[in-house]
Amino acid sequence: MKKLLNILTSFSLAIFIICGSIIVGLKFKSLYYYDVKKLNISDVSGFSDDEIKLNYDYLIDYNLNNKVEEFNLPTIKYSTQGKIHFEEVRNIFQIIKKVFYLTGLISILGIILNIKDKNIKFLNITSITTILLPVIVSILLIINFNYFFIKFHEAVFSNDYWIFDEATDPVIMILPDAFFLHCAVMIILLILIGSLLCMGFRSFFRHRFML
Repeated sequence: MKKLLNILTSFSLAIFIICGSIIVGLKFKSLYYYDVKKLNISDVSGFSDDEIKLNYDYLIDYNLNNKVEEFNLPTIKYSTQGKIHFEEVRNIFQIIKKVFYLTGLISILGIILNIKDKNIKFLNITSITTILLPVIVSILLIINFNYFFIKFHEAVFSNDYWIFDEATDPVIMILPDAFFLHCAVMIILLILIGSLLCMGFRSFFRHRFML
């Protein structure tokens, strides 16, 4: 029973950390604001900085908002296929949010039961699990980000609506590949921080319980 509780808690906590890192990474708009200047997105896209940020903010709020609303970019035109793609992206993030809350509740319960029983092995398992994912993804990104990016979209989406045409969906001009790479790096770093925190708490409880 203890072993099963350890596995369930560690798995749930690992998923919680990963989903939380994705959500925090998405909410951290300052990274994009930095890239607007760093990547000269205004010059490349032909849109002003204010217009770029306005539409980007809308995309983020649209993806994370619990309220279902009709997709409608503030100032940039889009195609029917583009609209469908963004709706599909929103559905994915809504699922990630639900998994985040669910695994959070399971993790809290599991942590309480394990700590009460002076069992901290789950922290070690979680730390190892969460550190493996960033390492594997980092290797893939270093080898070939574009290939990984394409394969990821082919695996997640059942259509090719994610392949934007600049003429019909100029929004793609304000979302360069380099920005997605930066997002991936940030999420990986957040997951690593979560892994390190698990290690830290493990050491803390080991000393406290004299294990």
